[in-house]
Amino acid sequence: MSDVNGINGHKAGTSGFQWKVGLQNSLGKYLTAETFGFKINASGVGLKKKQVWTIEQVSNEEWVYLRSHLGRYLSADRHRNVTCEAEEPTESERFAVEYSKNGRWAFKNVAHQYYLGGNDDKVTCFDKPPNDIGWWSIQLSIHPQVHLRNVNRKRYAHLANDELQCTEIVPWGADSLVIMDFVDGRYTLKSCDNRYLSREGTLQETMTEDTMFTLEIRSGALAFKDHEGRYLTSVGAQAVMKARNKMITKDELFTIEDSHPQVMFVAHNGKKVSVKQGVDVSANQDEDVSDKEIFQLEYDSVLNKWAVRTDGNKYWTLHPSTGIQATATDVKPARMNVFSN
Repeated sequence: MSDVNGINGHKAGTSGFQWKVGLQNSLGKYLTAETFGFKINASGVGLKKKQVWTIEQVSNEEWVYLRSHLGRYLSADRHRNVTCEAEEPTESERFAVEYSKNGRWAFKNVAHQYYLGGNDDKVTCFDKPPNDIGWWSIQLSIHPQVHLRNVNRKRYAHLANDELQCTEIVPWGADSLVIMDFVDGRYTLKSCDNRYLSREGTLQETMTEDTMFTLEIRSGALAFKDHEGRYLTSVGAQAVMKARNKMITKDELFTIEDSHPQVMFVAHNGKKVSVKQGVDVSANQDEDVSDKEIFQLEYDSVLNKWAVRTDGNKYWTLHPSTGIQATATDVKPARMNVFSN
């Protein structure tokens, strides 16, 4: 997810959304873009670089584009031929997404109304309705430990009172990690202590049908649907995650973000670095670790430098007269100079 600035689903500075995924057909083979000749097939046995596709969606459009790891777009023509050579998306590269009852996706070419499908070296488009190899299981190409953000509430899910609650402004500490496991074409959501979220909102020790969800894409965000056709949402004042409605609104939409490394700093005297006293960054704490002693490291691969973020959503910055303080609201190169590798 490095090219989406930490958020799988939103690219900073654009109105578009991007999701890195693998497309697995009913025979368990992945859609593959070969490195040479822009050839495509459905013979991949695992989700590796050549099997990763970026689903792009402009926020005010219903259709999506499929971009290969080579930066070329999947196209279909009126003769049902499928190619992957287009450098820019046009009408021939537009696909509408349809969903089966078991959560698999079908991609219908908007221009010609044919469905993408295939196996081995034969990838083509078929008449509607799609046959069995025209349905695809969607596997997100992500690290399984993520932060989950509710679009409507603008809050992150975290473990609280034996529930997943969408109440955190900034995801902080281990309790804010959600573990997404891909199981037979569907996903489970686990809390940081490895308990499964069920459709009723409870956390359980074992995986059951009630803990399995399929994915749907809407306006660039994701919705999670249970086996009864209800979507996860955040309910009540505590914003408890559970399945409730059979219609998708902003309440049922989520985005996924990378979980950046969060660390604690200890000075030579054994004192923990903290911002408990305000904006000053000082090594003066002997007590148990709280959120004020946990800091998030954010890496800029272009500058090869790190920024340090606090639980109050401020960044460390170096002031000439007062030293390091947590006062910056954004990341600038001048504020990252002291955090080089």
